[in-house]
Amino acid sequence: MYRASLTPKKQQALAWKELKKLFVDTKWQHGVYENDRVIQTGFLIADENGEQKGEQFIYAITENSNFCCSVTILDTFPVELTTDIFVLVAHFNNLLRKVVVDINTYHNVFFSSEKDILIPLLYPDEMMRQLQVHHQTAMDIYWAFQKLVIEEEAPAIIIADLLRKKEEVVNW
Repeated sequence: MYRASLTPKKQQALAWKELKKLFVDTKWQHGVYENDRVIQTGFLIADENGEQKGEQFIYAITENSNFCCSVTILDTFPVELTTDIFVLVAHFNNLLRKVVVDINTYHNVFFSSEKDILIPLLYPDEMMRQLQVHHQTAMDIYWAFQKLVIEEEAPAIIIADLLRKKEEVVNW
C-alpha cells in the first residue's frame, strides 16, 4: 500500500522503472525513449497460413499517470472501404472497454488502451498481464480488419465471427 501513497510523479517514475525492467527481464528487443517514457518494440501480430506479420508496439507511462499501449492495425486501406472501416471501428469501440480503435487522415487504423498506473504498481504481474491482453486484442482486431480489407466481409459478420471464435475459446 506504500506505493498508493506516493505522489503522482513518484508513481510515474516507479512505473517507468518497472516497465523498463520488464522488457530487460523478458529479453525482448526494444528501444527506450527516456525523455518521453516510451518503449517501442516489435511483436508478431498475425501468423496465418504460414504468413507472419510483425508490427511496432508502443508502451508509455504518460504525464496523467496512465500506462498506454498502442499499435497500428492497418497502415492504409482502400478509400472505397472507408464506410465499412468506420463501421468496424464503431463496433470495436462499442464492444471494448477502456480501449480505442481509431482512424487518422492518412488511412491508418490504430488500437490503443490506457490504464491507471496504480493497479500495476500494486500488483506485480499486472503490467505483464496488460501487455498480454493488449497484444491478444490487437491480434483479434488485426484479424477482423484483414477480413474486411482482403475478403471484403461485412463488418457485422466479422464481429459475429469474432465473438463466436472468442466464445469457443472460453468454452473449450
